[in-house]
Amino acid sequence: MKRIRILIVDDQLIVREGLKTILQLEEDFEIVGTGCNGQEALDLCVSTRPDVVLMDARMPVAGGAEATREIISRFPEMKVLMLTVFNEDALIIEGIRSGVKGFLLKDLPAEDLCRNIREVYKGGAVLHPEVAARVMQRIASPSSESTFDDLPPGELEQLTRREKEVWQLVGRGLSNAEIASALFISEGTVKNHVSSLLAKLQVRDRTRLALLARKA
Repeated sequence: MKRIRILIVDDQLIVREGLKTILQLEEDFEIVGTGCNGQEALDLCVSTRPDVVLMDARMPVAGGAEATREIISRFPEMKVLMLTVFNEDALIIEGIRSGVKGFLLKDLPAEDLCRNIREVYKGGAVLHPEVAARVMQRIASPSSESTFDDLPPGELEQLTRREKEVWQLVGRGLSNAEIASALFISEGTVKNHVSSLLAKLQVRDRTRLALLARKA
């Protein structure tokens, strides 16, 4: 029997171990590795060559969508199934655009997760019902796209040089500590710049701030 080779990537140890415990009970599943961030996910894809990657959407170093883009670019045959506890437009759209084959919330029953893994492995695509509803709503309301992706008119002129530097690094998925190290400033200063960026660019969270940086 051909076993489905699965890589589990999540920044929380208890989640990684919990998923591993559940999935390795299935006769047709083989857990080939676990990782805690997007960079580890890429490294493990190189060394273990999984069939399916269970990828957390929110992680340090390199987020789920960023890692997915790189994995699919290098290994187009691999299937990525993204998991999150958040049902947010930004995460959903960014994940789908990155090339994931499924987007599921972490609270779904174990049997549903196993079924979805098999479906993705066979070439299908899956969406949690709540996620599917959000996507349908976005498609039905195209006018909302501008509020999701577009830069507020005239707001870029308000940004200082340092804020633009911080914003660019946020868009690359760096944490506050990593940005502080890259720019030789304190982590507290980075937090202040991020707060200022959120206010000036009229976005409510870091994910949307990163998406705007990539668009810009």
